[in-house]
Amino acid sequence: MHGAESVAHGGKTFSICHVHALCSMRHAFFDYNFTKRTKYALYEKQMTRDLKKLSSEKYDVVVIGAGIYGVATAWDATLRGLKVALIDKGDFGNATSANSLKTIHGGLRYLQNLDIIRMRESIHERMVLMNIAPNLIYPLPVLMPTYSHKLKSRPALAAALIANDIVGFDRNGLDDPHKFMPRGHTMSSKKLKQLIPGYDKYNLNGGALWYDCQCYNTERLALSYVLSATQKGADAANYVTATGFLSKNQKVCGIKVKDSLTGESFDIQGKMIVNDGGPWVDKILSNLNGKVPAKKFSLSSALNLIVDRDIMGEYAAGLSGPFKHTFADGSEYNAFRILFFAPWRGKTIIGTNHLPYDGDLNEYKVTEKEIQSFLADVNQAHPAANIKRDEVSYFYGGFLPTTGLNPKTGEVQLVRHYQLHDHSVEDQVNGLITAVGVKYTTARDVAKKTVDLVFQKMEKKSPPCQTEETRLYGGEIEKFEDFLNDNINSKPFGLDEKVMKHLSYNYGSAFQDILSYGKENKEVLQKITGSEEVVKAEVVHAVQQEMALKLSDVVLRRTDLGSGGSPGEKALADTAQVMGVELGWDKTKIKQEIAEVEQVYIPGY
Repeated sequence: MHGAESVAHGGKTFSICHVHALCSMRHAFFDYNFTKRTKYALYEKQMTRDLKKLSSEKYDVVVIGAGIYGVATAWDATLRGLKVALIDKGDFGNATSANSLKTIHGGLRYLQNLDIIRMRESIHERMVLMNIAPNLIYPLPVLMPTYSHKLKSRPALAAALIANDIVGFDRNGLDDPHKFMPRGHTMSSKKLKQLIPGYDKYNLNGGALWYDCQCYNTERLALSYVLSATQKGADAANYVTATGFLSKNQKVCGIKVKDSLTGESFDIQGKMIVNDGGPWVDKILSNLNGKVPAKKFSLSSALNLIVDRDIMGEYAAGLSGPFKHTFADGSEYNAFRILFFAPWRGKTIIGTNHLPYDGDLNEYKVTEKEIQSFLADVNQAHPAANIKRDEVSYFYGGFLPTTGLNPKTGEVQLVRHYQLHDHSVEDQVNGLITAVGVKYTTARDVAKKTVDLVFQKMEKKSPPCQTEETRLYGGEIEKFEDFLNDNINSKPFGLDEKVMKHLSYNYGSAFQDILSYGKENKEVLQKITGSEEVVKAEVVHAVQQEMALKLSDVVLRRTDLGSGGSPGEKALADTAQVMGVELGWDKTKIKQEIAEVEQVYIPGY
């Protein structure tokens, strides 16, 4: 759900006094006890889109919205024994949650305001994610140049890194060496230039290095929550739109919905409704009790670019780029902002460009003008990269909640903390909770707090939350490097290293589910035309077991075929043909599905 999770360049100077203060607060704030005892989810049930069942069952909890916050909430509630339904008006994780820098951020930037509690939450959740999704989350080294200015100097960053290591004293609570997070340190300008080839700016005098985490495939992570929840008994359906609430005596007792694919309308009954609609939360609430509740989500757009070139090598970096705002009277504000460059699957992700947005949510599309403008800023931040427009293979656009623009600078001011709204307090309507998240990394923790509130509103004693230690679908891996090497060396069905690496990361311990299709027909393990990694069995599996209904579901979310850029005409045709056999598509339908996916890679104007 989150856009840029990069470290701010300016802020307070971190003196030795600050570091000593943090040390003294250790016992006050370091109350997390990460357990190494790991539970495993069992996966035996097929994920089925059963709308008849949704309309006939009575649920404890109905979750509206299957972004990262909604899917995490459904998983938590299911594990605690509640009967759960999960719906989304589109596909699982297809909207704002798909707009991510792929970073799982430990919150170093929170040191600016000495927000130790929030930083501890981020560090803890980072480690939780490495544990429950070991195939998808791994450490990422991050660099930041230092300059002669005191707030951006090596001593200031050195103090910040010391504080970061102190606050994250238990960051290495996992046994897997692949998840080890080294201490941060500073370096000379010569060394920094070696690590970021071609980078050289006025007053550059060194750099700082620390570690965060990266997600190999955020779409598969969101889907893993859904798969885990349905395997444990939850009912989920994509392409089901919430159109209103069922209510009786000032209490919400369900929702009215419409099947987005057929237009059929029906009701889903639930004792508690959780509105996890992200930017759509206000639209969902628009007809609540005949009134319009207070606005929960003011929109700002967030743009990230994917460049089809490995610019950074092993290291991500926060680099200083320009920011310019022109006010209504013609005056200008010029300053600097941090742009985040991250290596990712042989490409480079760069972000984030935040802009106010007051248009129609459903009509939003990244424009060519936005891409060109942001790319110009990116090239000023790292001139040696010299990125050409035709190297931008993809662009992510999504929304983050904002409090408005800074009146002095014109910068978008993002909401800093998640919000949980109990509508019995705010609107005198029982049975409804709205959650608004701000950060991808901490979605599981906010989901825990949401389900805690659900039990409180139901006046039932809550079982302990289990999502901190129960691994997600595909997560039954103890040491990831050993797991990966064993898979590559085994060469099942003669599959090459790239395919086995791809399957190991995306499906984790469930990769055998894909290989099983080859036992009856080895040809299904052939690669999709034009892809070096994705095999046809993944497409079949996506349809049969993962509720893929549209070509875009497979290309963008079930596989990583098109998550870094268009896979090309032949790949789309090949994938559509495989899906067509499974779903009974005719030539007209196949052509329509291909055209819809092609539009994803074309910006607006």
